[in-house]
Amino acid sequence: MEIKTKKKMSKKKVIFTSVGVVLCIAVGTLTGVLLANQLSPKGVDSSTLDENSYSDNPQKLYENYLADPKDPLEYKPYDLANISIYKYSLNKYTTSEVTSTANAVALGFATKQTTYGKSIKNDDKYFNESLSNGFIGVAKRFYQTGEEVDIYSGTLKNDDKGVYGTYTDDKEILELKEYENIWGKNLTNPVIYIISSKTALDTSVVSETEQGYKISLDLDPVSSVIKYAKQMVRISNLTDTPRFDKVHVEFDVDKELNLLEMNVSEHYKAEMGISADTTATLTEKYTILDSPMEIPTIDEEIYF
Repeated sequence: MEIKTKKKMSKKKVIFTSVGVVLCIAVGTLTGVLLANQLSPKGVDSSTLDENSYSDNPQKLYENYLADPKDPLEYKPYDLANISIYKYSLNKYTTSEVTSTANAVALGFATKQTTYGKSIKNDDKYFNESLSNGFIGVAKRFYQTGEEVDIYSGTLKNDDKGVYGTYTDDKEILELKEYENIWGKNLTNPVIYIISSKTALDTSVVSETEQGYKISLDLDPVSSVIKYAKQMVRISNLTDTPRFDKVHVEFDVDKELNLLEMNVSEHYKAEMGISADTTATLTEKYTILDSPMEIPTIDEEIYF
């Protein structure tokens, strides 16, 4: 991944060997998929569910962890995940990169969509770019400052350096609350899945690794994706809420519970006038920075 810019980027401290929401914006952007008119079953309308009723309090969990830390293996998997996610969100300067692949089958035809993303937190300024390459091309950038988010829709391009997006100055401006209602979460939140005592299944576990700990979460395929489903409908122009039957999320954290990597595997049916049976995987790698990483201007290209 390369940023083509005339400006010198800040040096950074990488806390993992190799590089989510945003933030990943788009595991669900497989798709553009197979334009046809076929009546398909309705998905689960997660928009009727109150996401707050399925959430725990990560701030309180983190404060309790600081006040009375335990062996990480003694924590419930969902609590340990929330402690790590919340700790990451407190860092002043961060960046993450995401790659996802979705394979869909509809009406006997198969299609593959690959999504790339980059997020930057620079104190109180946030940036995300999401590119989707395959049956259709999607390029979007999001700039969040204060109580507003600027959204740019661009054109996906490829050359010998890789995949990148180009944009004009045209943008959509949303107030932060409106953006959250439409897109599921704002850019301050590193993870879009609802991970809690109410969404994690009993098969979730924590195990020790050489670098720290692996948190393996099997999540309820309806309540854990309330916010995520909003994002998928918006970015993929789905005609209905996707119907999940598998959501598995793994976090790798170091011995101090710093977030290193998220890996997701899931299965769902995406509704676009037809029903596309979809298997998707995603990897997001997180970095804590010692100094600010400059947020690219709209005319600076990021290569993946």
